[in-house]
Amino acid sequence: MLVQGSREDAGADVIALEMDKFLNIQYDFFNSSRNTPDGLQLWSDIKLARQKQLEEKPISLSEKASKYNNEIFSATRDFQRNEKKVVALEALTFDDFVEFFHRYLISDERRKISSQVYGKDHTASTEVDASKGEEFIPDIVAYRNTLTERFSEDE
Repeated sequence: MLVQGSREDAGADVIALEMDKFLNIQYDFFNSSRNTPDGLQLWSDIKLARQKQLEEKPISLSEKASKYNNEIFSATRDFQRNEKKVVALEALTFDDFVEFFHRYLISDERRKISSQVYGKDHTASTEVDASKGEEFIPDIVAYRNTLTERFSEDE
């Protein structure tokens, strides 16, 4: 989450540009590292750390109850979710990750959302560039109600 003032030279476009720069730097790092011994070791370490997180058992009764509560109210209700993630993680390669990173975070076909909230003394700009797929949404609750659970399989 980023908080930005209302100066003309520090708006959402500036933040989007900086985020794109950051993502490109990260992509270049991963892409250049995927075939090096150090990069492959880093990938192995990342996968192992994530696997340990997924396999970690709840320490307290409260944590266990929270885990089950989250699944009960999840749209996909899968009580073996973490076990399935571990299996999927084992099959995931560094190349898969880099391709995913490129497709969903770097490529021109990616989808982005920029949520901007204005204080009562500031006027929100309603100008959008439709050619970039931009859309002005004045009522986020109404917009949310139009969405479907189309991404539930990606969890």
